[in-house]
Amino acid sequence: MKTKTFLLMILFIATTCMLHAQKGYNHLGTWKLIQSSGNALPEGYTNIKMITPTHFIWIMSDKEGNIISGASGTYTMIGDTYTETILYTLPGMKAWKGKKAFYQVEFNDNIMTKSGYLEYDSQKKIPNSEVWEKND
Repeated sequence: MKTKTFLLMILFIATTCMLHAQKGYNHLGTWKLIQSSGNALPEGYTNIKMITPTHFIWIMSDKEGNIISGASGTYTMIGDTYTETILYTLPGMKAWKGKKAFYQVEFNDNIMTKSGYLEYDSQKKIPNSEVWEKND
C-alpha cells in the first residue's frame, strides 16, 4: 500500500510539474509575425522572432531572404506580462538600443498576441500590438 501511494504521489508531482512547465514556457520557440499595429510588411517580407529561456531575437527579411532589420536582448515573462530589453541592434534599429517594450501576452493554441508599448523614453511610449504564429 505504501508503494502504491508513493508511486501515485510521484506520478501526480511529475504531471503537475510538466503541466506547469508547459504552461509557463509556451512562449519559447520560433514565431512568425502575422499581424502588427505598426507599419505593414511589404509583400514577401517576413518577421521572425525566436525566444529562448533568457533571450529573444527578431529579424525582418526581404523577398530574397536578406536580413534588413532586427534586434535582440533579454526579456522577463511574469504571468502574462512580457518585458523586453533591447541590447543588440542592426544599424537601422540603433536608436532603440537600451530601450524596453512592455506587453500583456495571451496564448491561444499556436498564436501569441502581444499588446502594449515600446518605451523610447519617459515621455515617448509608442503603442504596439502584434500577433505571432508559432513556427516550430
